[in-house]
Amino acid sequence: MNDEPDRSWTDGLSAAERVEAVALTVSEPRTANWIATEAEVAHETAAKYLKRLTDDGKLNADTRGQQTTYEPDPVGQYLIEMRELYEDHSPDDLAASLEEMNEQIRTWKTEYDVETPNELRASLGRIDDVEDERERRQAAREWDHLETRRRLVEDALRLYDRFPGERRSASA
Repeated sequence: MNDEPDRSWTDGLSAAERVEAVALTVSEPRTANWIATEAEVAHETAAKYLKRLTDDGKLNADTRGQQTTYEPDPVGQYLIEMRELYEDHSPDDLAASLEEMNEQIRTWKTEYDVETPNELRASLGRIDDVEDERERRQAAREWDHLETRRRLVEDALRLYDRFPGERRSASA
């Protein structure tokens, strides 16, 4: 039996940090009430910090009638991830990552005899095996994700041409 007290994910985080942590990780638009509950703060507190995050360009807000929903700004998130890749990885590391992604995509193209994730999805209509169907759907989702990651890594590599010698990481 563990004698240590239960620790909540919110321990040591300010209200602003909790709201930001929840708001920037939602997978679908959420209301201030939902975010407040998840962040363990009052609605008014969540609304205040959500407005700040929206003003800072980290969140998109969509108001329909009396309800406003929030979700991470995809462009902002992309730029943050691209910068992290640029600062935390060498061009050789990024190139190796690209090679791995390309190899996986080539494997799917060969294995399923398709050229795109949507062609793979379309092939589901010709499949009778439930397990094969599940594997193809999963491969198509992963392929979509790798295509996005691949563009992100390619963009991070372009930063080395645009800003040579500007990296500010521990390894630089």
